[in-house]
Amino acid sequence: MTGQNKRSSLLESGNQGHSGKKARALAMPSGVIKQEQKEVGGVEEEEEKEEDEQEEGEVNQGSSAGAMVAVEDMETEPQLNVRLGLSLFHCRACHQPLKPPTFKCEAGHVICATCCNSHGEVCSAAAIFSPCVEVDAFVRDAKQPCAFEEFGCESAVVYFDAADHHRACRWAPCSCPDPGCGFLSSPARLVDHFAAAHSWPVTEVSYGKPHRVALPPPQGWHVLVGRDDRCVFLLSPCALGAAAAVALVCVRANGGEGVAQFNCKLWAESAAGSSGEVSMTMVMCEVGSSSMSGGFSAAEQEMFMVVPPRILHEVPGEVPFVMVRIDRTASAAVAAAAKSTTPSVRSSRRTQ
Repeated sequence: MTGQNKRSSLLESGNQGHSGKKARALAMPSGVIKQEQKEVGGVEEEEEKEEDEQEEGEVNQGSSAGAMVAVEDMETEPQLNVRLGLSLFHCRACHQPLKPPTFKCEAGHVICATCCNSHGEVCSAAAIFSPCVEVDAFVRDAKQPCAFEEFGCESAVVYFDAADHHRACRWAPCSCPDPGCGFLSSPARLVDHFAAAHSWPVTEVSYGKPHRVALPPPQGWHVLVGRDDRCVFLLSPCALGAAAAVALVCVRANGGEGVAQFNCKLWAESAAGSSGEVSMTMVMCEVGSSSMSGGFSAAEQEMFMVVPPRILHEVPGEVPFVMVRIDRTASAAVAAAAKSTTPSVRSSRRTQ
């Protein structure tokens, strides 16, 4: 009877619903209010405890998702294009682009760390320097489009690294070597020009593997494109008496600086004659780079392969061919492997 009276009083008070559960409002991570009922009794209280634990896990999941969204928002933070005087980005002592860490003297001059010892030449203030973290943050985030943007480079370059980027940028323009053409563009875009404007054959090659390549006519070109990195090479012969000189070059405006990026192996051979003898010629050398601004002649290169008449004209009426194998140098292979394991950076949005 006591239990019945208690249940009846609850019903009369209006706090008990038709299912015997008490209404309870819960704020969910999504902002939706969830209605839940509670039954008087140990079993329903245990169920409520389990539901609370489940909801707590949902809240934690929501917090983690929120943190991930916050990180993504930081990576895609809108960028502002502004115009500032160049003097703000240059060291007061050496007049080179400021590069962190920077320091400020008592007179307010901001200088590079390497110029602290020579700061006395700039002003007579006491040589007391303090780190300038605000300027560091400023110069680290000051970016500009690559100077070769019109030729296809989409990089936003930190100002103090711009010179290094331009010296290595693969989008630096090169010339079409065909006499009188005058077309100028990045190597990647030159490939389309070679095929469309001059009908030069284009062959995709894999590094470290031999490829049979048709030898174009003298002063002609066969275009080779690296399958892995889209580097562009030109194979060209030129007359050398009754024989032919054949050379390979990498089409790249700034590839001549530093260590060579590629090695190549060129060879050609004749079929065995009635005597069983096979004639063969071969050369192994580093691949040079050229912007092609002065044209290209195989006989003018430091290394070229001489193809004797017996091999060059082995089968009358058929196009002669050579075998080509291009390999990355050890240092270039290490750099390529490091680049392939580096996560790509999401490009930022810009606002004018």
